[in-house]
Amino acid sequence: MKTHKQIIESFLQEGKGGNGTNVVAKEKDQAVYSRYRRPWDPSRHEVPLAVRLKDGGFLANGASLDWPRRQHQELVLRALEGAKDPFGVVPFDSITAAWTDGEIRDWNRAPFTLKDLRREVSVVVPSTGEEWREVSVKDKLGRDQTRRIHTLGDSVIRVRDGFYLSGVDETGLYRGIYFLARLLTDRPPASFQEALNFLKPKVVQDAEARGAYVRRQGEWFAIPTNVLTSQLMGDVERGLAVRHEEHILGRDGHHQLEEAIIYRGGPQRGTVFARGQIAHTANEHIPLELGFRWHQIVHNVQGASYSLVGKFD
Repeated sequence: MKTHKQIIESFLQEGKGGNGTNVVAKEKDQAVYSRYRRPWDPSRHEVPLAVRLKDGGFLANGASLDWPRRQHQELVLRALEGAKDPFGVVPFDSITAAWTDGEIRDWNRAPFTLKDLRREVSVVVPSTGEEWREVSVKDKLGRDQTRRIHTLGDSVIRVRDGFYLSGVDETGLYRGIYFLARLLTDRPPASFQEALNFLKPKVVQDAEARGAYVRRQGEWFAIPTNVLTSQLMGDVERGLAVRHEEHILGRDGHHQLEEAIIYRGGPQRGTVFARGQIAHTANEHIPLELGFRWHQIVHNVQGASYSLVGKFD
């Protein structure tokens, strides 16, 4: 009997099927599965690890699997990294959420088949594989600090008629937070960096172009300004703006501003300024310290976004 590694490599390199103790590759499905059977569970539940897509390349399941499925998953990822074919690593739960506009967030309940997935999903910007990556973040004084985060392999995929950025948000606690975000574009990005730029509104791009220390927590950007407190409070007194403490961003948001000035009228209607701390109410992100300087707070440019477990960010 072939080893699991041999079955996986034979499938990825030659498209051949094969059976192992707990790994099976099926030519008909063009997929490789983990089919570990627990002693107390008489069923043999098959979990797809990777599928060959219709227009070339592979989609690997980046879901957080239990042992020994995680071991089988790692064999697939290592084999893909050593192969020549393009691939993406995306949790199938998140694919399901994107496909159904968030109504279903569990691959086991997906209203489509693996055959449908093969036809309607493609890799636009390939992954470089699962890895630890060092990222640079800025403190409130604009000084660079380094964090080490775990990534499933940054990539861009197409799901049906939309393009999605698959990556890890370095502002998340611990190893970062995985997300799958729809890009509001009709054309595929040429690179992962271009896809990231698609998420930045023009005001952020303009600020970065002039050298501003723009910072971010989740989907919210903080742009430093030279606006004076006296100017903002004067507009509050004139009824153009209102001041809030512990203000929650968005109608159903989770990002809280320690002190905020929100314009309700005039040419700046809708503009939000904040200082102090931006905190995540569910403690999923590192608190962002803005200090005493007022920052303009703006949302990124994206469609729906889904986390590792298929929930909205």
